[in-house]
Amino acid sequence: MRKNQDNAIWRVFFRVVDRGSLTLAAEDLQLEPSSVSRQLSALEQRLNTQLLNRSTRKVSLTPAGARAYEQLRPLIEEMDALLASLDQRHTALSGRLRVSAPVALGERHVTAWLAAFQQRHPQLILDLVLSDRCLDLMTEGIDLALRIGHLPDSSLVARPLGELSHGLYASPDYLRRHGTPRHPADLSSHRALIYAWMTERSPSQLSLSHQGQVHKVELKGSFYLNNVGAIQAALLAGAGLHAGPDWLLGESLQRGQLLRLLPQWQLPSLPVNLLRLNSRFVAERVSALSDWLVECWQQLPVDQQHHEG
Repeated sequence: MRKNQDNAIWRVFFRVVDRGSLTLAAEDLQLEPSSVSRQLSALEQRLNTQLLNRSTRKVSLTPAGARAYEQLRPLIEEMDALLASLDQRHTALSGRLRVSAPVALGERHVTAWLAAFQQRHPQLILDLVLSDRCLDLMTEGIDLALRIGHLPDSSLVARPLGELSHGLYASPDYLRRHGTPRHPADLSSHRALIYAWMTERSPSQLSLSHQGQVHKVELKGSFYLNNVGAIQAALLAGAGLHAGPDWLLGESLQRGQLLRLLPQWQLPSLPVNLLRLNSRFVAERVSALSDWLVECWQQLPVDQQHHEG
């Protein structure tokens, strides 16, 4: 079996793992499911090793398959990127790009950014995965991930986009029922909506600053939610107060549906980064999309980015 045939079969294997299904992988590759199954069986037979556990509905990796996926995929992707950079015939961007982003930010901005990018490069196939969890780029086959928050140490390559400002919000109805806080110390007696996926600090602890003063307060969580869109709905329903992103809640503020509390006190902003796997050679389509997302970010209204008090 020639090396280019080997690489093609490994790409089939990677797609099956990414999609978790022979049928879905076959649709992506424009092959019959039976053809995908035969290629995988031939690969396993040649290696004398089972790579996948298969059922009628899904597939899962065996230990040998996990090792092959983790170690071979970056090598073959690096080779693809290098060969593409050497081939002068291929000027148009093509291939598949898998991107992940937080749900609300993806719905509000990233989807439109990707749609505009695809209009410029119609031969690209885009796969957007929206999740508020920090997905594993290798396991999920993600080319670029947009992340909000402080990054843990890892081997991933991070490209900073900027920072997102945050404010303290509540609905007029909630404030009529519970009173309006005048100082950070007043917050401890209020009901708070807590974002359950916040990991870089205690999700119920706030640090507010004003003219060199820093005041920390522990909120009393009354409602825990794992999605910022749901938090917005709970805020509008008067379920509590919340320290949330201005880009999400600013429109409700302008419409009078929410009020900003303690505006003279500032909350820390959160960094926003684009992440990719650490590869020596990066596919041109990945670099081009990364540049495009940076450009789109810079065109956001200033009040949706970093907010200086």
